[in-house]
Amino acid sequence: MTTDASALRSALTASGLRLTRERNLLLDVIARHPHSDATEIHAIARRKSPRIGLATVYRTLRVLEELGVVEARRLGEDHSHYEVRQRDHLHVVCARCGALADIPLPIDVHEVSRQTGYTITRVRLEVVGLCPACAARERR
Repeated sequence: MTTDASALRSALTASGLRLTRERNLLLDVIARHPHSDATEIHAIARRKSPRIGLATVYRTLRVLEELGVVEARRLGEDHSHYEVRQRDHLHVVCARCGALADIPLPIDVHEVSRQTGYTITRVRLEVVGLCPACAARERR
């Protein structure tokens, strides 16, 4: 799912931070390539701006996380994958190749909040299996 990077830009500028050329590029990359890790984001950004550094990517990701615009998820690995914060959803992760897909929540967490009085701040659940390509390879 892609997300309009203009909403990300608005959140950044509303916080008083400058919208530099590098930040602008990284916002586009994150919006267009959900579930990418910092190295992948860096590689994609370098296609348009060869001089952008990995340190810039990490600093920008940290700022966007602090603003609540981007979420970092481990997804069963030792490093984070980043996506634009959006409607609550789950991920199904391929145990072999690491491919990801978004799936909607089976319950309305806001209804759970109303019924229990809990303030829901985050939902975490990981579904692991084999993607169609890996399942087909395993059947052979």
